[in-house]
Formats: sequence, C-alpha cells, structure tokens
Amino acid sequence: MSKVDMAFIGGRGLFSNYGGVENAIREIALEVSKKSESIIVYGASNENENAFSLPQNLTRVDCPLWIYEKLGQHGLILFCVLHALFVGRPKVVYLFASGPCIFTPLLRLGGIKVITSLRAVDSARDKWGKVSQKILQMGEYCSWRFSNAFTVNSKEMVEIYAPKRGDVKFIPNGAKGIETKGEGRLNELGLTAHSYFLFAARLDPVKRLHILLEAHSKLPKETRPPLVVAGGHVKDKQYEQQLIDMAAPDVIFVGHISKKDLDPLMAHCRAFILPSVLEGMSNSILSAMAAGKPVLAADVPANSDLVAFRDALFTVDDAIELQDKLAVLSTDNEFCATLGAKLKERAKTEYSWSTTSEKFYQLSKSFD
Repeated sequence: MSKVDMAFIGGRGLFSNYGGVENAIREIALEVSKKSESIIVYGASNENENAFSLPQNLTRVDCPLWIYEKLGQHGLILFCVLHALFVGRPKVVYLFASGPCIFTPLLRLGGIKVITSLRAVDSARDKWGKVSQKILQMGEYCSWRFSNAFTVNSKEMVEIYAPKRGDVKFIPNGAKGIETKGEGRLNELGLTAHSYFLFAARLDPVKRLHILLEAHSKLPKETRPPLVVAGGHVKDKQYEQQLIDMAAPDVIFVGHISKKDLDPLMAHCRAFILPSVLEGMSNSILSAMAAGKPVLAADVPANSDLVAFRDALFTVDDAIELQDKLAVLSTDNEFCATLGAKLKERAKTEYSWSTTSEKFYQLSKSFD
C-alpha cells in the first residue's frame, strides 16, 4: 500500500509565487493537509520566494536545479512524474494545467489515479510556436480523455469540454484575504495608499498590458494615478521593450515580486486592472475582490463570471472604453468604495479555498 495519499504536479513549488497554478496548488494542499493526509507537492529547488513552515504531513519534492536550468519546465514536469511513478507512489496525483496533463496516460499505466485540472485553455495563447501549441493541445486532450476525474475552474471551460466529457467538474478558485499590516515598498516607490492603479501578471501579450498602457497614458495628467506594473518572466524581449516605450512617466515597473511584496501593493492600491483576454479564474482578481478593491477587467467569460458586475468590466481590447472607465476610477471615490464593497461581498459568499479544497479532496476519496 502506498504511504503517500496524494501528490500535486504542475507548478514550480509550494514557495513559488510565479502564477495562478502555484497559488492554487499551495492553497489546496495546505487546506487538505489539515485532514492528516500524507501529501507531496512537487516543484523546483530554486523557487523559495514565499517560504513558510510546512505541516509535518506535507512534503516538498524539488527537481534538481541542473535539470530545471537545462530542460526548463518540460524537464521539471518529467522529473516530477517519474519521481511519482517510481519513488513517491501516491495513491492519487493532481495534475494542474495543460502541459503537465500530457502525462496522464503514463501515470494511469503506472497504477496511479489521476485528477486533472485545467486552469485555462493554454493552447489558445498567442505566444506559442506550432510545436508548443501541439504539445499543449495534446495535454488538454489527455486531461479529459484519460483522467479518473476531470476538473476546470471556469464555467466557460465547462461549456467547452462538457460535449467531450459529460462528468467534467467545475471547481472554482478560492479568494484569500491579504495578510499585511504594513505599507511594504510604498515609500520606496514614492507612492501613497489608495493613490495608484495596480497591474499584476506576466508580461505576456495575452495579458494586454499594452492596451492598459495606451489607455493610461491618455488620462488627464492632473488626475492620472500612477500605474504600478508587477510582472516579469518575459520571453519576448521585443514586446518588453515595446511596453517600456509606451509607458507614461508615472508607470512604475517593479518586475516579478514575491507575495510578501505584492500583498501590500494590492492592499493599498486604488484599483486593480487586468485587461487579459485569456483567463481561467484569475487568482489576482480574487485577491483584489477579497481585499475590497475595485476591479476593472476585460469582458471575457471567465472574468465576467467571476466579477458579475458590468462596472468591473470593459470590452475586450477597447482602449477607449478602458480609458473612460479608468477616468472614473481616478476621480470618483464613492464609485470606488461601492464597487469594492460589492466585490468583497461576492468574494466572501461565492469563493472559498476551504470549499474548493474539500471538492478536490472528495474526488480523491471517491476512488477508495
């Protein structure tokens, strides 16, 4: 009998703040660990920006740094899968995101139950070459075709995959309040509380930061809040330079930062802006909602399902409408307070990591 109840594969580790997959795995694993299950979370040994003490029944298994450096994310996931098959031998593996799901058949052949979780239709991102796109498409196929249980985190993806697999499970992300009492780097960056907009995402064309920069630059200078851009992991250096060239003088690029540094920026921003056109269920939007912040996001199905209010949305890629709504957020304090309060209440009542984790846990127990 396996001594390990479950393992999580797909992110860069418990201590990584890279993106939504890492955040989801961390929150779910920590919640499930309260049930005394024996858990492994796989990741990379150099991802330690968000370190904390682990419960005794939750173990990190990290890919050796030389594999990660030479083979990147592909090598990382392959190491994790092989370790699970031949060393860890968990009863159940949770595979998160399109790419890792390509290993679903291999894990099943090795006698391990597999629960897959797509966080977005990653193959639809416009940054991939043909080979990478085909790999992601194959991962998405394997996720619903070969898994013991198949989950998605947006209602839009339920509609996409229900014709292929009728028992697809919708399990949303949770919202977690921001645990910070200080102002972090605000003084260092020359900012004051509630005086700036925040964008936090990878600097990837699909996140549409260029649209936000265009709209922000056209706001009246006398009322325009600074824009803080928290994001890194740039693969397209030409796109990065384009963003720098477009930015108004009061745009502050802080790069990819740890959760410790990001939380105060979120807690004290005037509004959180996310013009991304490809999302599953955004953890960043959920964090902003839980903190009572006004949100302005592109009106794609995943975002509209999440925020629900038209005041928190703008038409995809419409820089003029985005500019108009930014202008309101810049000057109307009552509007900001009302929208923030409505979003906070929605986060509190609709999205909970404990509920989300319980749903994943019950799926694993259904195999007993």
